[in-house]
Amino acid sequence: MEQCPYESGFVSDQASMEIPPVFRENKRMDHVDVYESSEHWLESSGLESWGLSLSHLLSLCTTAPVSERGDGVSKQMHISSESLADFEEQLYIAIEMYHDQIKWLSQGNRKVFGVVNGSRVGVLVDTSDLNCCTERLADLQRELLTLIDEQLRFKKQLHLLSYGSEVSSLWDKPQDTCLLRLRECCAWVMQLRAGGGCDILQALQRALTHSELDTLLIILGSRPDQTADVIHDFLTQNRIPCVHAVAYSCSSPAAIETVKQMAEVSGGRYHLFSAALGVVDSSTDVDLLWAEIKAARSVLTQIQNMRQGRLGDTAVTVDSEVSTGLDSLTLSDFSPVSSALSAPLCIQTTGPVPTSSSEWLKTHGLKAQKLDLYQLLARNAYSPQEMFVPVLGKTVSSTVHERVMVQFEWHDGTVKNLHVDLPSLQKYQKRLMGAVHLFERRVQWLNRTGSQQIWGTVCEQRVQVLLDMSGMNVHYQLHIQHAIRILLQEQLADKHSFNVIVFGSDVKSWQEKMVPSTHENLQAVWLWIQAVECVGGRNTLAALRCALEEEEQEESSLTRGVYLLTTGMPDQHMVSVTAYVSERCSASNLNLHVCLFTGEEDTARCPPPRYATRTETARALSGLAHAGNGRFLWMTETGIVESDDISALIGEMEMAVNYFQKCSELMDSLIQKGSDRGSGETSTPSIKPQAWTRKAQLPSPRPTSLSLARLESRQKSRLAQSSLAWRPNSSKAVIPPVRSADISTPAGPPRSADQRKTNVSQSVFFMEDGNLGVVFKKYPKPKSVRRSITTVKLPKHEDICSTKQWLKRFGIKNLKLDLHKLISGPECCHHNKLVPSVQKRVSAKYCAIFPSVQINGTVKHLHLTSGELKQYLNQTEKLMQRYSQRLEWLLTGSRRVFGSVLEKMVCVLLDVSGSMAPCLPELQKELTLLIWDQLHANSVRFNMLAFSGEVRMWQPALVQSTEELCVEAVQWLNQLSTHGASSTLQALQAGCGFADAVGLYLITDGRCDSSHSRILTEIETLRQEKDFTVHTIAVSCHDRACCEFLKSLAHKTGGRFHQAPENTDPALIRKLLSDLCSADPVLPKCEGDDLRKLSEEIEKLRLFQKQAKAFRETILESRNQKGT
Repeated sequence: MEQCPYESGFVSDQASMEIPPVFRENKRMDHVDVYESSEHWLESSGLESWGLSLSHLLSLCTTAPVSERGDGVSKQMHISSESLADFEEQLYIAIEMYHDQIKWLSQGNRKVFGVVNGSRVGVLVDTSDLNCCTERLADLQRELLTLIDEQLRFKKQLHLLSYGSEVSSLWDKPQDTCLLRLRECCAWVMQLRAGGGCDILQALQRALTHSELDTLLIILGSRPDQTADVIHDFLTQNRIPCVHAVAYSCSSPAAIETVKQMAEVSGGRYHLFSAALGVVDSSTDVDLLWAEIKAARSVLTQIQNMRQGRLGDTAVTVDSEVSTGLDSLTLSDFSPVSSALSAPLCIQTTGPVPTSSSEWLKTHGLKAQKLDLYQLLARNAYSPQEMFVPVLGKTVSSTVHERVMVQFEWHDGTVKNLHVDLPSLQKYQKRLMGAVHLFERRVQWLNRTGSQQIWGTVCEQRVQVLLDMSGMNVHYQLHIQHAIRILLQEQLADKHSFNVIVFGSDVKSWQEKMVPSTHENLQAVWLWIQAVECVGGRNTLAALRCALEEEEQEESSLTRGVYLLTTGMPDQHMVSVTAYVSERCSASNLNLHVCLFTGEEDTARCPPPRYATRTETARALSGLAHAGNGRFLWMTETGIVESDDISALIGEMEMAVNYFQKCSELMDSLIQKGSDRGSGETSTPSIKPQAWTRKAQLPSPRPTSLSLARLESRQKSRLAQSSLAWRPNSSKAVIPPVRSADISTPAGPPRSADQRKTNVSQSVFFMEDGNLGVVFKKYPKPKSVRRSITTVKLPKHEDICSTKQWLKRFGIKNLKLDLHKLISGPECCHHNKLVPSVQKRVSAKYCAIFPSVQINGTVKHLHLTSGELKQYLNQTEKLMQRYSQRLEWLLTGSRRVFGSVLEKMVCVLLDVSGSMAPCLPELQKELTLLIWDQLHANSVRFNMLAFSGEVRMWQPALVQSTEELCVEAVQWLNQLSTHGASSTLQALQAGCGFADAVGLYLITDGRCDSSHSRILTEIETLRQEKDFTVHTIAVSCHDRACCEFLKSLAHKTGGRFHQAPENTDPALIRKLLSDLCSADPVLPKCEGDDLRKLSEEIEKLRLFQKQAKAFRETILESRNQKGT
């Protein structure tokens, strides 16, 4: 026998093993104690044990009551700034320590199997055909050998089993660990081979016969033969040791669910490893550490709130012992960074030619490497054939794919029949993994500390750099100087020419024209930049004019790039700046790249950007960069927030992961088809097995003259008996007429598809006495009435549709997450019958077995398990986060005031009567945002009408939302003024005459010069002639009658009513929906249809979550009572 490559590791010194960073101060020779779970580790290193929880922070404060104030403050709290700073520093140290622990858990063999606890361990290895196929067996054996070398050799006893269709073990009983036993383990691992299915239940039964084992390490790499419920019930009914369940490179949902349930039932842990990405998908140990990090960050948030002077209903005063004179000192007076910046440049040699990620993907992307999944499958993909059969009078599909192919959904939504080549798919998956690793290396290179992290890759030969040196950046001057310094050192040395322009209120250019990128010029511009101070406003448009309008030189064929580094919105209107950049960059070989740097939002130190938050600023500057054919990068003091280069790479990685998952589904389908053939089943499962279920009919026995005579006599006797079988129950009963037989149609009622599927498979034959005999070959499977918890699939991006349409696809009812329906099946009924002998109502015997709850005044039994309720809570939590995202989207941009624009042809009707005077200036700003945010961005044809005593049209017909026409529309809006009455009816009549299926968006306060009833009557008459929809937007509408009129007008025409909620902050909404543990947080009241319906769905989902938690606690309590 060959020597095991890991054999030398067993005689090495134990002290040479890798110890996690958090244990470097407490090294111990006993590695069994070092390898401990996160739960045990946090008992000594958690926030509570270190005294870093919120309660510990509050104990450092002194609290005193205060008199009643108008701002709701009831207490006054004092804390020293030194104590607060020390507490914050300790929290950051703890967070770093938790990150180090997560990093340690993601290294070596711990990344694959996690940390295995226990001293007497039974190891159950999945040796099914899928997990031990040719492509995976070598990797599995290597990982198992590493597991023995790093963790299992320190256990007291070991017991190794493998399970496929059969279960085999290395020894009859657990053996003490020694060098000889470890060599036998290595040899056993190298002899593992594929063994059919995945009978994990039989393996568990074998392992439970050894009661001395305290831990079971279960390695599962394929879908088990048994369902998760069967395994769960078995583990519940038997006393089992702690289970450490590992899903090894397995994407099957059934396998992942089984792993989690085994860990939950036994009080153990689970670990999900993805070989495709080489990372830990999920793990009990890692999840506990992330939860601790989240708790630490929550305390840091409370510290920031205390510095701002408020903690809930308590006013906080941070007392400082440092002299206030230090506030006047600047960082440059004593900072070592300042002295480092004053040193000469260290110009570095350049590497390969820099390229953007979009250009890089043209040569290294999935398409360039010929890794498109649909290109790979196209040669073996066939469309299903259909043919009209005149005899049957219907179209019949081919059935060849049931025996030799699997069905696969194509990228265009059609279904193809595929011949699956398993080796080629496995080879393709390996190539995908290599491509993902390549993309990850480029992301790490772009995100490394250096000029690429701030500026991205500078690709052009002629470069101009624009620096924002406005007065608002005085506290960031060192950051800006550092950014330009590393750019000069790392990326500009190999360029043809360059120039630097700084701007505040005025624009200063280092040179009139671009100069060659020599070392002398780079040093000279650095000295010049150090002398520039941050003063004035932010005249971005003037700086762009100076850079973009420079005269073309002889080298016009060279690419030219402008790199703008700024910290906020320009002083000029963003629409004007974007229009100018788009015009200049489209006419020349010029690219404008925008780099945004933002610090913490501290209004005391630095004023906020003009008219925008940080997110709105990033969105506007991203549009500016894209209008200039460039890239956008958003950087903060902690790292990159958004980057077009990184986003392109992440999108390519997500596509690769999607292809990998589809390959896994195809392989699972192929393995299932092979197993079904072995069991003799006729139907072939696939990715869509419900489309293939079809029953084969056996041919009738060959008749003879004797058998035909017997059949004829038997039919006559049956007809005679059936004619005498029915009699009316009275003389007045009417005898039904005899129905004529129709040989072209069946005699019985038509059966549904479900009834046809339940037909049994049978064979008919004649017995010796002449009677017919029947042999049943397959019995119908009973249809289960138990409702299972579905896994929701939610979109990442928002669809432009109404909330009513959106909830039809992603509402609670459609996703089958209605808790009341889940526990309202026939098995949940509570039977309470009157017993005459005792003269009282008595419950059924099984009523005492299941817990009972009240649902809408009715007693129901809880047939859901605690695991199912936990899964329900997980799915509803995902849905709640998606609802929060949708609500936040509806409250951002122009949608907050006007709602979503759904149609592709739109006419905006603006009320400019005298009653609209107070809100017209604000409406003009919001309408400008509407034009660019929704109409121009979505290529909507539109027109605008302003009405008061008369109707004024901007254009005679609907026009395209081009940039030129959008600019004209904004200018037309800005010259409007309010006066006169409100001719709403005439405006609606004019608006609906532009085109059919036009959407009219009526912006008004509801006050009309005509009666409301007349307008509704006229519009109803007009809709009989023309097709249009009216959406009403209420502005400053405080009259209830006017609001009801606008609602009726919208609903009668199939539109929506919208009213912007007052004082609604999307960040507050997000916080309310994420903090479900708070005391019934109330969402702001919304009158608009879209916001109201979504808020109602959120409240309904929140109610279901609270009930599900209460039901789960009830089940756990009843289980504990039975256990005692």
